[in-house]
Amino acid sequence: MLSKLVNWFEEKTRQDEQAGRENSHEVATAVLLYELMRADGDFSAEEQSAYEHILRTRFTLDDAQLTELLDLTKDKAAEAVDFSQFTRVINDTCTPEQRRGIIDGLWKIAYADDVLDPEEEHMIRRVADLLYVSHSQFIQSKLSAAGDL
Repeated sequence: MLSKLVNWFEEKTRQDEQAGRENSHEVATAVLLYELMRADGDFSAEEQSAYEHILRTRFTLDDAQLTELLDLTKDKAAEAVDFSQFTRVINDTCTPEQRRGIIDGLWKIAYADDVLDPEEEHMIRRVADLLYVSHSQFIQSKLSAAGDL
């Protein structure tokens, strides 16, 4: 009986650890960035490259970790009904500077293909509101990304 209880507890701990990884701010950030690429209906190579570069550098990932995150991101995005489940995780775990960094990353992806689609801008505005990023920071981030072109 005791061994069954120990096994159950160990399995529950493993499941909780897996759920924690799947609901981390890294995954939440990756899903938001991925959703931005989908916003205009055009998955350009430039956007994909910018997306992978942002994830690799922001979270210091090697190739295997990046591949795992990309796969998990697609699954989570397919299951998602709105952004709040992801922005809630980010708001709970990230500093205001980190949240601003996410907005910076969104703008970099939006401008990666040299075309700012209105759907992309609208989505970034919505995410910025959900992350409590001020309008002035939203505009500064946009101008910074546009200036990098």
